[in-house]
Amino acid sequence: MGFEYKIKTTITACQTKDIHVLLEQNVYFERKYHFDNNEFWDFRHPENPGKIPNATIIFEPDGIYICQYGSSFLWTYFDALKNYLDIEKIEFKILDYSD
Repeated sequence: MGFEYKIKTTITACQTKDIHVLLEQNVYFERKYHFDNNEFWDFRHPENPGKIPNATIIFEPDGIYICQYGSSFLWTYFDALKNYLDIEKIEFKILDYSD
């Protein structure tokens, strides 16, 4: 387990698509896949040859779950996501499951 966070928010289908594009352009984006009715996005730093990615994002009906395996800072690798939420004035609440 890593450092687990939930960005609790409601986003439209259009906003979700915009976020997907941002994530796919992330230099550390490795792959996306479906498991247990959720969409998982893995991000890996080039120096990480292990089985566990540096971060995983899961899109859920009530927000975006992020697990950071190498950093305790939620926005590591995801500044573009934070900027998008701010620019679009999308209200969100951060739930920290790491405590």
